[in-house]
Amino acid sequence: MRVRDWDRAWHAVPLAVLAVATVLAVAGSAAPPSALAVTVALAVATALWHGWMVMAHPHWPERALAPMAVYFAGLLALSWVLSARHPAYALLVVACFPMAFVALPGRYAYLGVAATGLLVLGDPFALSASGGLWPKVPAALASVVLAAFIGWIVRAMEAEVGRRRAANQALEEANARLARLGEENAALQGELLAAARRTGVAGERGRLAREIHDTVAQGLAGIVTQLEAAEEVASDPEAVRRRLAIARGLARESLTEVRRSLDDLRPGPLAASRLPDALAALVSGWGETHGVPPTLTITGTARLLHPEVEVTLFRAVQEALSNVARHARARKTVVTLSYMEELVVADIRDDGVGFTPSEADGFGLTAMRQRVGRLSGEVEVESAPGRGTAVSVSVPAIPAAGEGESP
Repeated sequence: MRVRDWDRAWHAVPLAVLAVATVLAVAGSAAPPSALAVTVALAVATALWHGWMVMAHPHWPERALAPMAVYFAGLLALSWVLSARHPAYALLVVACFPMAFVALPGRYAYLGVAATGLLVLGDPFALSASGGLWPKVPAALASVVLAAFIGWIVRAMEAEVGRRRAANQALEEANARLARLGEENAALQGELLAAARRTGVAGERGRLAREIHDTVAQGLAGIVTQLEAAEEVASDPEAVRRRLAIARGLARESLTEVRRSLDDLRPGPLAASRLPDALAALVSGWGETHGVPPTLTITGTARLLHPEVEVTLFRAVQEALSNVARHARARKTVVTLSYMEELVVADIRDDGVGFTPSEADGFGLTAMRQRVGRLSGEVEVESAPGRGTAVSVSVPAIPAAGEGESP
């Protein structure tokens, strides 16, 4: 709005100068009323000419060369005629200097300044003055040079303002694009999390189906088989007791498997405590059970995470410790939970016998990778025979809904 206001102000300059010159001409003129009426009519014609060519078409100045060249030639002619009728209109001739830069585009403005300088030299009042034409040449040249210099400064300032305006507009557009991208990324992250949750639910259902088929269903089938066999040997009490004992063992194993599968849905320690506390209880209990002194270290600022993230990390540590107990024969185990800005990393290290990772295809590590992969996380295993094992699990630090960082 400020630029438009300045343009309107510059466009109105000839009208203001014309009004002042006309007031001076009418007030200080001794000419007959008819001659004065002609002067006023020429002034009105000049105002209409400027109003139509500039005020009514604000998109022409400094842009359309042909109409502005016609306009400026007409303005010079009218100014010359008016200045010939009364000296007060010399103000209008002087106003043609800045109007050359207001009306004419690019370098043509300097031609307009030169033409105005010639008009100053051709002023009948200047020619009639004592000394003739040549004493006026230095003053006219000085006027042309000064007007051209001032116009060049104004043009340079306008160009700089235009560049800054364009840069600011480009910056605003870039910020707007970044804001839109941020909103789109947030929406995509939400969609990815929802998709990961759906995939996780489907994967968990498939896992439970496989476990039920491989454990509970087979156990029940075995129990049915033993009970049917017991009926066939009902006359042999010893055989019946043996069949019932086998069926009882199968039932207990199936019950254990059911409880383990249910625990996998949501670890009991996480139901009433946060992840660091749940891991502390897990590591402590594991150490007491297996007689290996474990160490738990928490780094970074602990905060409440999405339940799926905490469950994944808890199960990963649980599985890694289970592998240490079954295979490592370690004397020392270290568990580290690291809270970072965008990731949470669980590291489990031991000084056991180690193994060759490329040759390991156990269900535990495979299940760990599948669970972590559903959250776009990674599982890295470093080990070698005789050099211990290091398991690193990293998952995105997705915060719990409506929760911030804890103190």
